[in-house]
Amino acid sequence: MRRIHPFVYGHVVGAFLVGAVAGAFLDLKAVLVFSSLLAANAAIGSLVCWWRPGFEAAGWKLWLVATFANPLMLSAIAFAISSYDCLIGNQTGWNCMFADAGPDVIQACLPSPLIGLAVRWWRRRRVAAV
Repeated sequence: MRRIHPFVYGHVVGAFLVGAVAGAFLDLKAVLVFSSLLAANAAIGSLVCWWRPGFEAAGWKLWLVATFANPLMLSAIAFAISSYDCLIGNQTGWNCMFADAGPDVIQACLPSPLIGLAVRWWRRRRVAAV
């Protein structure tokens, strides 16, 4: 049976933990929803990384692909672009109530690929020491 690559393990578990921390500011339902959504989208991003560039690629390539292949990140970027007038202050009112949701989700998607890279580095270092 094939083992899960350390990058995937760190990426998905890191996304789950980031979602749990973000949801902890609200309630248990938010913890469950945020953590499962971020982890599922990180798993999708990891599948894309498996295809291109591969898990043994340079860290910067793997981080870029893992970050921007995440469907949640892409939808957050699209939402932030669509609410651009609200974000810069040109438009106000009830239509701008959730304008900051896009940048908040973008910030939530950024740490998990870095956690995956850290787990990959730590695992390589541990194997090399043995």
